Amino acid sequence: MTTVLRPESQPHDDIAVAGGCALCHGSRHKTFLIAKQRTVIECAECGLRALSPMPSLDEMVSVNEETVLPFFNACLEDEDSYRRYFAPKLDDLQRYEPSGRLLDVGCGAGFFLDAARARGFNVRGVDLSPVPASYATEQLGLDVTVGSLYGYESIGDAFDAVTIFQTIEHDPDPAALCAQLFRLLKPGGALMVTTPAADGFVARVMGKRWFGYRNVEHVSFFSRASLRHALEAAGFEIEFLEIEHGKSLSMKYVLNRLINYYYDHRTFLRNGLRILRPAMFVLGKVPLFEPWAHLYAVARRPGQATGGVPPELQRDGAAASTPLSS
Repeated sequence: MTTVLRPESQPHDDIAVAGGCALCHGSRHKTFLIAKQRTVIECAECGLRALSPMPSLDEMVSVNEETVLPFFNACLEDEDSYRRYFAPKLDDLQRYEPSGRLLDVGCGAGFFLDAARARGFNVRGVDLSPVPASYATEQLGLDVTVGSLYGYESIGDAFDAVTIFQTIEHDPDPAALCAQLFRLLKPGGALMVTTPAADGFVARVMGKRWFGYRNVEHVSFFSRASLRHALEAAGFEIEFLEIEHGKSLSMKYVLNRLINYYYDHRTFLRNGLRILRPAMFVLGKVPLFEPWAHLYAVARRPGQATGGVPPELQRDGAAASTPLSS
């Protein structure tokens, strides 16, 4: 299906971008669209869509610190839905790595780590923001490091599993990020990734109004082809890569996100709670179904896994759990 764009957002002719693609370093791109005063280009070689100019990691840390608090509070209110979402993810992960050392990158409040610990994993997390990391450490008793993955040093052996939910799209250098993920995994180890699907139905229909382009924390926008390229270029072997859909969310969380996407985020941060209050008074905690589609992948670092997975437990040979979005 051809992407549906408004006339003013139609792609322009090929242009050369200084420094090349953030993923494959190719020099030929098209201007794909302009959303929320940000230009998104598409690489002619690997298909990655990304901001141009691309912000630095330091700039992204600053944006994250501006936006984290209201979204973190909304996440705490939606803890039950997050835990329901993570349960089938752990089922899938354990078909490839039943147990062992696990690192969650961009771990937030630690709900996934807490659930993985209950399944027998030895868990650690890393997150740029001290706000959710403090909650994970102080309230859930988890081992979470505050800072960038690039400065993260694993204590002891490499990890049997690494997970990165809704985080790869925040990094201005996805090639370097995937190389770090590969480095942290032991041979045979499993990587689990989710990210908004730029080639999903909702993204195609909404064009420049798709939430993925309008989220100020997002700088890279992946399709199935470009995510496959990112993982394989780093050395991973893909086990599966697909599009998943929706999960139940509270009204406050949905309104919080929508206002930020379609309203100036700095104004929202000043006035957001006041804006949300009338709608919350009327609608309360009506559960909603998130329609956004996300990419969902599991990949391996080649090599001998420490513990073989019986064929009957492989994802293709078992009743797959219903995937949802994060």
